[in-house]
Amino acid sequence: MDTQRKAFFASPQEAEAAFYDARNRGDIEGMMAVWADEDDIVCILEGCQRASGYEAVREAWRRMFAGAQTTVRTGNAVVMQGALQAIHSVHETLTASGERSPRAALAVTNVYVRGPLGWHLVLHHASALPAAQDSAELPKILH
Repeated sequence: MDTQRKAFFASPQEAEAAFYDARNRGDIEGMMAVWADEDDIVCILEGCQRASGYEAVREAWRRMFAGAQTTVRTGNAVVMQGALQAIHSVHETLTASGERSPRAALAVTNVYVRGPLGWHLVLHHASALPAAQDSAELPKILH
C-alpha cells in the first residue's frame, strides 16, 4: 500500500464526492484513493461477501467494475460527524447504462476517519431497500 498515491480530502463530504465520482466512472484507482490504507477496512457490496483489508476491498471493486456499468445517485442523507469520524447513511439508486428505470435501491452506510492524510473511507456497507415501499417513506427504526 503506497500512501503517496493517496489524495488529501479536507472533509468527509469531499471524500464521499470523490468516492461516488470514481464509482460512476468505474475508476478503480480513483476509488482506492478514497479508501484508507488500513488492514481493517471493510466493504460489503449488496449481495456480496464481506471484503476485509485493502487488497480484498480492491478486488471487490474490481469485480464490481467488471460487471455492467451503472450510474449511482445518492439521496436521503443522514450525517453524523465528530472531530475524527463521520458516518454517512445514504440511499443509492443504481441505473444500468442505457436503461431509464433504476435497477436497484440500496441503503448504504459509509464511515470516514480523519488521519494525517485527511479523511478516508474505512467502511462501505450496502444492502437492498425493500421493493414494496418508497425509500422516502421508510420509518426510522432504532435497534
